[in-house]
Amino acid sequence: MSKISAARTARSMRGAAHLFQNRRTLWHMLREVFHGKYTMSLLTNMALVLGLLYIISPLDFDWIPILGWVDDGFVGYMVIKRLQKETQRYNRHKAMERRMHVD
Repeated sequence: MSKISAARTARSMRGAAHLFQNRRTLWHMLREVFHGKYTMSLLTNMALVLGLLYIISPLDFDWIPILGWVDDGFVGYMVIKRLQKETQRYNRHKAMERRMHVD
């Protein structure tokens, strides 16, 4: 059982590391979203807005010390995973855009 748990932890750390390594891509994507040149998926927009609202909201389990930290951490993890998938989608979009300009 602990081997499975360790494997999941390693995969989740790689996801966060991937997003950290691609932080420049993330910033470019967010800049293009802000300027209206790229549209993130509805799921990503909802995850970002609702996730950040949940994390900063005092109305969740923050009154229970450890549980409040764990649930905020889980929501933050889910937002990071969603942003990781969106940056991959953005990279595919940019590759197709470059391919269209070459042809």
